[in-house]
Amino acid sequence: MNQFEKKMNALRIQFCKERDSITKDACRRIGRLNTAIGMVNTQEARDVLRAEKERIYEAMRQSHKYNRICYRQQLEAIEAEAQAHFEKNPTKRQIRHALRSLLRYALENGESSLSFCLGGDWQCTVTFK
Repeated sequence: MNQFEKKMNALRIQFCKERDSITKDACRRIGRLNTAIGMVNTQEARDVLRAEKERIYEAMRQSHKYNRICYRQQLEAIEAEAQAHFEKNPTKRQIRHALRSLLRYALENGESSLSFCLGGDWQCTVTFK
């Protein structure tokens, strides 16, 4: 697991904990309101408590939505950072894949080596055995 995957995993765990915390807090408040609704005798008081219960549900939904948006933005930032890093520092797998493509190209043209210019004064010759 590379450093970017570790960051993504830690972010996912944090997101899950925050989501569970929001839900737990809202459910605790709603449970108390349900108990109060059952104990109150007047209809007006019940309506007020039910309105508060609905407000808490809406606040929970909005908190989940905001939390998910923040999570996605942070995840996209980590992915962009990883992409920029891997463009500048290719992995061994990416290098092997590129060399395999060069080998296929050389074999299709009936050659055992390829020479190409990397820009400026840099020239490279790859010989396959």
